[in-house]
Amino acid sequence: MGVTFGLALDFGSQTRPLAAQARRQADLARFAEDHGFESVWAGESYFAGAFHLPSPMLLLSYLAPRTRLRLGTGVTLLPAWNPLKLAYDAAVLDNISDGRLVLGVGLGSPALQQRFGHDPATIGQWMDDSVQALKALFAGQSRFAGSQVDIQGGIAPLPLQPGGPPLWIGGGVRRSAERAAQFGDGYYASTNYGLDRIGVQAERYRSALSRAGKDPASGAVSANRLTLVAPDSAQARDGGRRFLSGIIKTYARMGSWGEDRKAASSEDLFDQLASQLCLVGSPEEVTEQVRIYQAAGVTHIQARLSPDDMPEELARQTIRLMGAEVIPAFAR
Repeated sequence: MGVTFGLALDFGSQTRPLAAQARRQADLARFAEDHGFESVWAGESYFAGAFHLPSPMLLLSYLAPRTRLRLGTGVTLLPAWNPLKLAYDAAVLDNISDGRLVLGVGLGSPALQQRFGHDPATIGQWMDDSVQALKALFAGQSRFAGSQVDIQGGIAPLPLQPGGPPLWIGGGVRRSAERAAQFGDGYYASTNYGLDRIGVQAERYRSALSRAGKDPASGAVSANRLTLVAPDSAQARDGGRRFLSGIIKTYARMGSWGEDRKAASSEDLFDQLASQLCLVGSPEEVTEQVRIYQAAGVTHIQARLSPDDMPEELARQTIRLMGAEVIPAFAR
């Protein structure tokens, strides 16, 4: 299997107004078109000061006329949505983008689920029902009845893509991978999932595809990776410590890797976790790092290469070097 490459862009900003941030990221997306990238992704968050904003569909609608790249949500936090409303919005975005949408969905944290009124005891079944409801509505069905979700009436317009946009399902546990195989079109691994966990989840996903009688090679496995490519390793790691370590520290404070790492410095966390969370190095080094992900079953890399405080030229340098030396190594 080959590997395709996209941009995972942060639209939350503490250093510039949203309009300026959106223009900056749109400029990077246009620049990436000419360097072998195939897609651009926006995440979703509901916490002040977060990397992402609460409106990935609006951000992708902004990007739609400004780039030819495919547009993806990485990921939409499904418990924050009414599935019927999400189906409508996704169908409209798929139409105005000429069928370029990939809809990534995930459960989010227990705190988010509770904030939006969900019962932790039934959230798994609600998620199963919701993704099935999306597929049914995208296909033109006029009713979906599950144990937790019951929708009467279809949507209009239908998505431009027959059957709707590809539905990639995220999550870090076995059931997430099985859900992706059972109901979706791909599996999505977020920034805070280490390489080891991604390999486990990819294997679970492909095993579940086989058990369901589906071709295990047919599903997408996408990994969102903090990325910085420089002419040599020393420059890359220096840039990583300066501009990527803060994101890693934020995930550590959220408890992504245990209590013992919450007190570690940002630079120490980068040194400890870069090999699990990042693509950082010279073009040759990053090419070899991507080969490790490929061997683990990953088919799509979403390069998260423009954190809020990173100079735009450094992000462009990563795009240029990836386009010139990394992406061609994985051309199908």
